[in-house]
Amino acid sequence: MAANDRPTFYIYLTYSLQAAAQAISWQFVTFFVKHELHTPGFLELTIVWAAPALVTLLMANVWGWLSDRKGKRRLFMIVGFAGYGATFLLYSVVTTSLQYLVVAIIGAVFSSAALPAGQALLTTRSEKKGERLGTFIAAQSGGWFLGAFLSGVLYDYVGMFALYRLAALLSIAATLACAGLIKDVPFVKRRAADRTGVVEILKRPGMSRLTLAVALSQIGINSVSFLLAIMLVDELGGTTAFVGLANSGATLTAFFLTRYVGRIVDNRGPVRVLVAAYLSYGAFAFLFAVVSDPIVAAILWALPIYPLSSTATTALAALISGEDERGRAMSLVYGAQNAGTALGPIIGGVFAEYIFLKVQPISWINMVCNILALALAASLLNLRVSQREDEPATEEEVVESSAGDSPIV
Repeated sequence: MAANDRPTFYIYLTYSLQAAAQAISWQFVTFFVKHELHTPGFLELTIVWAAPALVTLLMANVWGWLSDRKGKRRLFMIVGFAGYGATFLLYSVVTTSLQYLVVAIIGAVFSSAALPAGQALLTTRSEKKGERLGTFIAAQSGGWFLGAFLSGVLYDYVGMFALYRLAALLSIAATLACAGLIKDVPFVKRRAADRTGVVEILKRPGMSRLTLAVALSQIGINSVSFLLAIMLVDELGGTTAFVGLANSGATLTAFFLTRYVGRIVDNRGPVRVLVAAYLSYGAFAFLFAVVSDPIVAAILWALPIYPLSSTATTALAALISGEDERGRAMSLVYGAQNAGTALGPIIGGVFAEYIFLKVQPISWINMVCNILALALAASLLNLRVSQREDEPATEEEVVESSAGDSPIV
């Protein structure tokens, strides 16, 4: 499967559609629950944001294990996309924050299957993992730009309920495209890998430090991001359009840069890129804590830092793992991200409610967390990762492991 062939384009297309749907929903979650579902407390907003992430943390590892064991990725991508579609459709009819929370939790059970399966499929039988994952994030960024920009511009005119219906349609389109255009890539299922659990993968050199660094960075980022709209609009005096511009600006620059970031990861190694990412996040957090103008804050938020960390972390996880256990390895990284997505808002919500009494000072917590993540990433600089070869399967092995699926070429 070449880096730029038609089958990989279809994978990028489906995740671009899904990213657009997620961006429409994600950036206004707490703002919507606060103002349209009448839930003003920071702690209630924290629960709405954090609970689905905890479910995703648990379920991502289950789906990753199942996709490795079944030797299939596309099925779990379809489950994830369909889960998103059903979730967004139900969001468009909720009337209370409790209903929203229930829908979010149930939806997370199924939607958590999508991302690890897609990342595992893209890196199967490919030497250019960084470039492949970088292009993947670029495709997602294109979708995020579209979704974030549209919802930021339209929120005040059509409301969030209509935007949720649009997100549902995009998710349904991603589901249908995945079912009709994408095929699995067969890979050799080694019997020893069937007995490899997440604990054994975490014991691989560098893997535990990688997941801890990811979790710490995401704790810091999400301690602020879940209240970004409230900070920009309610505290700094901006409009909802500022939120859309901040998020769409970040993803637009990422769309153009991330593929090249992937090449740098392949050529220079993922650890160096990861160090640069966490150093940049720490500097950003300091500036974000002291800025007073909503325009400047939106520009800072639009800085394209996340493509560095996302590409480097997934590429390093792919190098550490074999292809028949890559679903579990990607799920560990995705689970660490969602651990941060869950714990960050809890920490940020408590500090906003009882200590700071506002959102912006939470950025100091973001800075500390990313400095700790930087230290962990720096400790990996001397790590020597010998890539586990993604050897082409023999004809007999393909027949045994793919159960009739034809390889993507």
